[in-house]
Parts: sequence; structure tokens; C-alpha cells
Amino acid sequence: MRNGSRAPITKPHDYLLPATAQQVLAQTRDQLRLLAQLTEPQGEGGPDVIYLSAQALADCFDRLADDLDRVAEAVSPSVP
Repeated sequence: MRNGSRAPITKPHDYLLPATAQQVLAQTRDQLRLLAQLTEPQGEGGPDVIYLSAQALADCFDRLADDLDRVAEAVSPSVP
């Protein structure tokens, strides 16, 4: 037997994402993959050094955050 109440099961919500926001989301995904590749270790024999300035990295993260903000603002609930 469980203590407490169980949350009611609700129907999932549907949302609409405009084409421009989908494009921004895909570009953001690609930029994150690029960052992952840049920071991936090059192997056991190679140096584990990244040649990016702190400012360049900060600018990249700031742009990604701005892009994701725009996507989040563009999402709207669909009307059945």
C-alpha cells in the first residue's frame, strides 16, 4: 500500500513550432555537436589541449542561449 495521493494522469499537450524556430533549433544542435567534437580527446598519444579563447567560448554559449530563448518563445500550444 502507498502513502499519499497519486497524481492524476493527464493527456500530453501538443505544441506548434514554426519553421524558422525549427531551423534555429537544428542549427543549435549542430553547434553543440561542433563544440562536442572540438572538446573530444584526440587519442591517448595526443595532447588534451583546446585552442579556444575564453571569450570565444563565452560568445558561443551566449549565442546558443539566445537562440534557445527565441525557440522557446516561438512555441505555442496547438488548438485541437
